Amino acid sequence: MSQTRQLAAIMFTDIVGYTSLMGNDEQKAFKSLKRNREIQKPIIEQFGGRWIKELGDGVMASFNTVSDNFKIEAVLKKMAPLRDDYFRY
Repeated sequence: MSQTRQLAAIMFTDIVGYTSLMGNDEQKAFKSLKRNREIQKPIIEQFGGRWIKELGDGVMASFNTVSDNFKIEAVLKKMAPLRDDYFRY
């Protein structure tokens, strides 16, 4: 079987303070995860990224170029103050 190599830019995000939130208000923590997915997934896909998986409160995504990765990080950072919890990169 032949293997194809491909360069990719990988992005990881997680929710700052999630562990503490989970300890204080589990219901709010789960809502935060859902909201995180609702915000990030369409933006990742809009910028040509691929949602690879969620790891607890983190998200792993890949992009074909580093510039696409930087563009989406800038968008997500600008959106962070609009939320109850913040993204950490």
